Amino acid sequence: MALGAAAVTAVSLGATAIVGASAAGASERAGIPTITVHVGGGKIGFVSGNNTLHAGRIHFRVITGSGTHILQALRLHHGYSLQQAGQDFGPAFGGNTDAIARLDDNVTWRGGAQARPDKPGNFVVTLRAGHFFFIDQNSNARPKAFTVVGNVTPRPNFPHQSKITAFTYGFDSSPLTIPAHGTTYFFNQADQPHFLEMQRVKEGTTGADVRAFIRHPAGNPSFGLPGGTGAGVLSPGTGQMLSYNLPAGEYLLACFWPDRFSGMPHFFMGMWKLIHLA
Repeated sequence: MALGAAAVTAVSLGATAIVGASAAGASERAGIPTITVHVGGGKIGFVSGNNTLHAGRIHFRVITGSGTHILQALRLHHGYSLQQAGQDFGPAFGGNTDAIARLDDNVTWRGGAQARPDKPGNFVVTLRAGHFFFIDQNSNARPKAFTVVGNVTPRPNFPHQSKITAFTYGFDSSPLTIPAHGTTYFFNQADQPHFLEMQRVKEGTTGADVRAFIRHPAGNPSFGLPGGTGAGVLSPGTGQMLSYNLPAGEYLLACFWPDRFSGMPHFFMGMWKLIHLA
């Protein structure tokens, strides 16, 4: 089951570049367990640790041997199956509002990260007890089930240098210029699921340029450049840490999750923001 790369990363034009060893070191210093997950070859598997985890803050390190993969953590609500979710993905990204509503209402989306060969993805999330799955948004890899048990163990905060907040149809970045190398806290303060695409664009790209592309979205935008990363889908009221290492420059923040009322990707409803990495 896959979300579909074309639907989810509509303006993702370049390679992912994400921090590896530095994020793992930060987790160790903060006393946060690191779980390594391999994606590729049609499978998702735990390299370190097992599929029973203790509740609390967890650092997931995502690795792959080939291709680009987006590992996504989720929890299904009672009475809604993986098969039903898989049947709803295609119609949802085709604008079917009933399918979008089912995904919004029956899945708790808990974030994720992109990974490419030699460029691991790293995200930190606090999970409570329950049954979860990992899926790969970019392939039909078999979903990987895992269980979180116990009460949330108090663990130190993971160090981060910025915060990106998703609202119903917009983003806020604090500060507006964030480090090109580090960790950001991505939080969904909206009433619908959102994810984060952080796409490099040509220096000097303006809001008018983005709005012109939205009015006439033919092909890839002329202002797009290789380079970028992204965080997984988050349900309302949830957050994750995303570690990254990107070239300095101007970036477009965007979300393409389909709107439950109109069926349109949120980006085309104003869900974007230009920021700088320095």
